[in-house]
Amino acid sequence: MADVQDGHYDSSTDSLRVEPIYESFLCPLTKQIMRDPVTLESGATFEREAILKWFQESDSSGRSLVCPITRKELSSTEFNPSIALRNTIDEWMHRNEAAKLDVARKSLTSENSEHDTLQALEYVVEICQRSRSSRHVVRKLGLISLISELLKNSSTKVRQKSLESLCFVAKDDNDNKDEIAAGDNIRTIVKFLSHGHVQEKEQAASLLYELSQYKPLSEKIGSVPGAILILVGLSSSKIENLLTVDRADKTLVNLESCEKNVRQMAENGRLQPLLRLLLEGSADTQLSMAAYVGELVLTNEVKVFVAQTAGSALVNIMKSGNREAREAALKALNQISSYDVSAKILIEAGANFQSIPLDHNRQTLVSEEIVH
Repeated sequence: MADVQDGHYDSSTDSLRVEPIYESFLCPLTKQIMRDPVTLESGATFEREAILKWFQESDSSGRSLVCPITRKELSSTEFNPSIALRNTIDEWMHRNEAAKLDVARKSLTSENSEHDTLQALEYVVEICQRSRSSRHVVRKLGLISLISELLKNSSTKVRQKSLESLCFVAKDDNDNKDEIAAGDNIRTIVKFLSHGHVQEKEQAASLLYELSQYKPLSEKIGSVPGAILILVGLSSSKIENLLTVDRADKTLVNLESCEKNVRQMAENGRLQPLLRLLLEGSADTQLSMAAYVGELVLTNEVKVFVAQTAGSALVNIMKSGNREAREAALKALNQISSYDVSAKILIEAGANFQSIPLDHNRQTLVSEEIVH
């Protein structure tokens, strides 16, 4: 057996030493556990990627092709997959994974030191990185709710590590995302964005981004009071951590799948999503967004931006839409045209209201009957 140990957990209440690593599990070149072992004609076994790299280096340096262990010359670079060894390693990994998760669960369900709690969370992170099936096991063992409770822990390090752990747990697993979003967990995560330490903010932003990739959670995230306001602020911040800014922006992009969120973004100064729906959405969506533009309180600078971006579209709705659509577009145009500069942009876009028909009788906004 090798002296190396793949994890060793000790606490005042529990102790577990996982199975030691057998020498045959380690690649002689990398000294790491092999994932894809292959055997050469010499009988020596290596990690596939490592031995291929050895062959390439031998070829580029002009060295003789030899086995790295026996130093005997090889007749070819051919090798055979060591399926039996790979299966043995996989079984060993699964046994150790189960043992580590059991230790983590016991640690997270009892009063342990900060060190032991952090060690348990590190086990969860390590195991979740291996495969989606490992993340499934984490959920089945009830670890998600235990980790979520730690978001309210008094230790900054524990809270930060809990956020990081949940990010790994959530990755590419919608069932896990659903469970993480249960109760008031999203509200708790959002609080870190405005009140947390720098690293907590970064981890919270990353976790929200991970959750927002699952569309059914978009509305739930947006419904948390202040969530979109905080995310909009972070996404345009010049002083926050760059990763936090990036994650906040990408989270908002994901949240655009819900119209309610798009409206909230517009209220808080992020108008591009609303204008994009106004330009590219379905007829009903365009109607809804046009009406909402008319309700927003816009600064003169924003009126100019809206006129430049969506002025032509609103004018076209006025010209060819049904009565309800025209009313919505007119409301928006009335709002935008209240500033001289934006009004001129609308005129250049073709907003000649005297010629826009309102009904099948070709009456316009200035027709006597319509004015009456």
